[in-house]
Amino acid sequence: MNAMAVAAPVDMAELRATLAAEVGPVHFIAGGTDMLIAGRPLPGTGLLVDLARVAGMAFISTDDTDIRIGGTTTVAALAADSGLRGRFPALCEAAAQCGSVQIRNRATIAGNIANAAPAADLMPVLFAAGARLVLIGRDGAPREIALCDYTPNLGYLITEVILPGDALFPYSAFVKLGPRRDLTISRLNLALLAEYQNNHFGAVRVEAGALGLGPLRLPLAEIALAGRKLEPATLCDFLSALAAEVDAAIPGRNSQIYKRRAVAGLGLDLIAQAVGLSPRDRLFEEAAE
Repeated sequence: MNAMAVAAPVDMAELRATLAAEVGPVHFIAGGTDMLIAGRPLPGTGLLVDLARVAGMAFISTDDTDIRIGGTTTVAALAADSGLRGRFPALCEAAAQCGSVQIRNRATIAGNIANAAPAADLMPVLFAAGARLVLIGRDGAPREIALCDYTPNLGYLITEVILPGDALFPYSAFVKLGPRRDLTISRLNLALLAEYQNNHFGAVRVEAGALGLGPLRLPLAEIALAGRKLEPATLCDFLSALAAEVDAAIPGRNSQIYKRRAVAGLGLDLIAQAVGLSPRDRLFEEAAE
C-alpha cells in the first residue's frame, strides 16, 4: 500500500498539472475545519492537494450581472463583503452565523458545499439562489453544473460558485435555530428570496435545511406568500404551510413535533428580516396569536 502524498500548488496552472499527473485517488483540503473539529482521519493513500496557496481561487465579484465567488473564499469573507451584502444579504447572514470566528476564518464556500452536511448553513441560501458550480477534474478543463446536480466525492474540484443574476430577487433572508444562540449547529434553518413591493410579495423561493439529507424546497410555503399582501392572514397561511412542510418531510420522526412548532417562530423571523421589520412588530404578534 502506498502512503499518501501531499501537494501544495501555488496557482491554477500548477494545480491542473498536479491533477493531470496523478494516477491514484485525489483528495482536496482547504480550511480543514471538519478534520480539526470532528477528528476525521486523513486519507491513507493517494494525493492530498492543499488548496490554501492557490492564487486566484479566493475572490468575490459582484459588479457584473452574475455574482461569482472563488471556491477557497472563506466564510468570514462572505460575511464581511459589502458588495455581496448589498445584492444578496441572505448569504452574508448565513455566513455570519456559521460556526465560530475561528471556523469562519478558515472554512471555505466550496468546503461547505463538498462536505454536504444536512445542517450546512450556506446550502439553503445557495440552493434558493439557483447556484451553479464551476468544476475541474483530472483533465483540468472547467465544466459548469447546477448545484442541485452536484455529487461530492467524485474527484472534481469546485473552483467557483456562480449566483445567476436573473435568479437573485431583491429581498432575501436567512434564519436558523439551534440548541443555543451562538456557535450552534442548525436544528432547522430557512432561506427566503422574494420580490416585494408596495407591501405585496411577488415571486418567492423558500428553502429549508436540516429537514433531510440536503436543502429542501418548500413549495407550499412559497404559494402561501406569492402575490399576496403582507398582513396577518397571509402570515397565518405561511405558518400553516411551513408546519405542513415539516410534517411531510419528517413524518414520525422524534423531532417532528418540536420542529413543526419551532418553524413558526423561525418563519416569522424570516419574513421580518427579509422586509426590514422588527419581529416584535404588531403584525407578527397578531399572526402568532
